[in-house]
Amino acid sequence: MKSEKLKRNFWLTAEIECMLNLLNEVRLTQGSAHATTTHNTFTQIASKMKRHGFPNKSPTQVRRKWFQMKSAYLCYKKGNVDRLFLIPEKFRSVIAQFVENGSKRRNSTTTVPNPEPKTQPQLVKPKSAVNTFLALLKQTNNLLNVEFSALEASLLSYEQRCQSMRDYNIMKYMSS
Repeated sequence: MKSEKLKRNFWLTAEIECMLNLLNEVRLTQGSAHATTTHNTFTQIASKMKRHGFPNKSPTQVRRKWFQMKSAYLCYKKGNVDRLFLIPEKFRSVIAQFVENGSKRRNSTTTVPNPEPKTQPQLVKPKSAVNTFLALLKQTNNLLNVEFSALEASLLSYEQRCQSMRDYNIMKYMSS
């Protein structure tokens, strides 16, 4: 008896987006973060994905993708930065919200700080040479942070364009 070799489970950005939207929809209707990880939930999501034009994803594949991204985020939070690259940049904040909201419901003492908008502090008139140096150092540091943020945004945009190109090439390869 020959066993058929399984095809690699590639996920396109649109498929991930659809899966996360449906997972959020299920989470909102069921009202519990834990209830969204049942086999029935992943079966519902896979069938809804078929209706949305993504017929190639089974409930097992949907479940594995969800837990892979969730695990990658949790490992990232523990300091393993390399695992974060398993989640496309476009979805990292969404996964973070899912995971953090789920942990809030189970443990109400855990809070996620809201990032405050970055503002550049005004330079205060220093009274000594040390204060002058520290003030200039803070100002330079703020300028570097602004530049770093701009470079980071540019890099993220580039990564998203590359992901789109990878998606296109995968689709082209799979259709040939």
